[in-house]
Amino acid sequence: MIEMRKHIRQSLSTKLCLDILFVVVLIFSLSLGFLYWQSRNIIRQEAIDEASHVLDNTALRVKGYMVEVETATRNILWLVNLHTHDQDSLLKYTHRIVANHPNTNGCSITMEPDFYPGDEYGFSAYSVRLDNHSTTEKDSVVTVREAEYDYYNKVWYKTPRQKRTACWVDPFDDYNEGTLSNPELIASYCIPLNDREGKFIGVISTDLSLNRLTETITAEHPYEHSYFMMLGTDGHYFVHPDTTKLLKQTIFTGTDPREHTDVVTLGYEMTNGRTGHMEVKLDGKQHIVLYRPLEGTQWSVALVCPSNELLRGYNSLNYILLPLLVIGLLLLGMGCHRIVKHFIQPLGLLAAELRQIGHGDYEKRLPPSQRTDLIGQLQNSFCEMRRSISQHIRDAEQAKQETEQRTTELEQATQLARQASEQKTQFMQDMSHQIRTPLNIVHGFAQVLRDENVEMTDDEKRQIADTMYVQTNNLDYMVSKLLTASLIESRQTISTGDSVGCNDVAREAFENVSGLMNHTAEMHLDSHVDDELTIPTNRHHLLIVLTELLANALHFTREGSVTMRIEATADVVNFTIEDTGPGIPPDKADFIFEKFTKLDMFTEGLGLGLFLCRRVIMLMGGTLTYDPQYTGGSRFVTSLPLRHTEMCK
Repeated sequence: MIEMRKHIRQSLSTKLCLDILFVVVLIFSLSLGFLYWQSRNIIRQEAIDEASHVLDNTALRVKGYMVEVETATRNILWLVNLHTHDQDSLLKYTHRIVANHPNTNGCSITMEPDFYPGDEYGFSAYSVRLDNHSTTEKDSVVTVREAEYDYYNKVWYKTPRQKRTACWVDPFDDYNEGTLSNPELIASYCIPLNDREGKFIGVISTDLSLNRLTETITAEHPYEHSYFMMLGTDGHYFVHPDTTKLLKQTIFTGTDPREHTDVVTLGYEMTNGRTGHMEVKLDGKQHIVLYRPLEGTQWSVALVCPSNELLRGYNSLNYILLPLLVIGLLLLGMGCHRIVKHFIQPLGLLAAELRQIGHGDYEKRLPPSQRTDLIGQLQNSFCEMRRSISQHIRDAEQAKQETEQRTTELEQATQLARQASEQKTQFMQDMSHQIRTPLNIVHGFAQVLRDENVEMTDDEKRQIADTMYVQTNNLDYMVSKLLTASLIESRQTISTGDSVGCNDVAREAFENVSGLMNHTAEMHLDSHVDDELTIPTNRHHLLIVLTELLANALHFTREGSVTMRIEATADVVNFTIEDTGPGIPPDKADFIFEKFTKLDMFTEGLGLGLFLCRRVIMLMGGTLTYDPQYTGGSRFVTSLPLRHTEMCK
């Protein structure tokens, strides 16, 4: 053993052969495993697709029978409505439905008590098909006026009476002692009858045999031990191989949710009308269950296939692939050993590395060798030489990259400084213009008022005073905004110790903006919260933000309306301000919250409003966002935290 290990350590061809064989076997095993897994998935999916196709066909056949019953009932409804007072006609119509439609088992037309004068127990015309159990004779149809019994509390009568719409009712046992009854379990399609004033007067109900549904559903089996089942509204079995479960048990009966979560999940999936497939353990064995709802009902049909039968084709691959894998690995090992020993020369790898260095490739390295032979020593010396060369090259490249990065940063800083200077100049010019305009107006009107030679009416004086008031408010608003900007930029937080009523602060913002500017747009407050709802924030700053947002909306909305909507969730209160103005172009939406930014340099304003609003809201722990999805104008959403649970309308 010692001699063999020594030979392997000193023999380049043997070690290289073993290394190559290990890599090839690893890749071969991974590739074969991946193909094996893919084959399993493909075979499984094909089997599921085939079973799903069978399930879809079965559902279509069942739906065909149900549509036939629905159509037969609806086609005769108009005649029933015309002859509700003719009992003989009602008997004839029930007989016609059953006689002309072989897939129906019975039909009844049942009227409300006292519908016919003197008939306090009501009236029910009933026709039922009696099976002759003969292949030569047709089934007979018997039509009678049903004996007196409490059919008003039957599910086929109560359900359409309560829903006041046509519907299928879950299968039931129609046996009533002393009356003509359907010998089979039936499902009924029921339509409420109404008089001309819309008053409920009765029900027409057509029956479909559950045995016929079962025969239709179980007519086709894609696998030997597969079977169908059908569940009702609350999970009761309508179709199942175990007939003792029919109408007596649900899919949840005797199922422990902690041990059989898959069965419970399947039950909820089917009773909620979903379509799909899942793996379920039934009777101790794994099954694939495909399920889908029946249209027009609250029922669901499922195809249950044993997993071993579904993947029979996949399992058969094991007997083919495993022998091939063993034989292939043996042949691969033998061939690899002979080829490496014959063709690989000990110095081939080092020669190739030297050629790479000659071509200027210094990055790709040989790993250090743990060998004790001459080749190992030569490889380690070579690796050390290449490492030194590569390090020098990397240092030079890094210095070059750092120089380029610093040059780029200097260029960007220069550009930003230039932009800042331009913005500053533009802001000073714009601010001078915005202040000069209201000052000129106030100054001019003041001279007019001082001139004793000018005669003015009281309305003219009042109009001049209102204009001067608005312009001085505008001046005060601009100066206040500048002061707020200088204060807010240096602050890290804003006190939120005020308990502020959401509706109160919104109304005050509406009053502020009405006194601040003249406008033609309609203003609406749409609150979805109670007046008692309060939030912990800063009343002064929140009022400034809401006033600024309303002022912006009114400024750009010449016609239409400006709406503030207040809504609350479990965590936040949203103040949404939307207008019907021109909106903001999509390419400008990312810049509107920057300082001194104006979409139109010829409009009034300092370009600080939205910047200050977002900054203030952020310092108060909230967010201010622009909604680009809103296309009717502009929409801004201010969200502030609601720290305590409150009740909303």
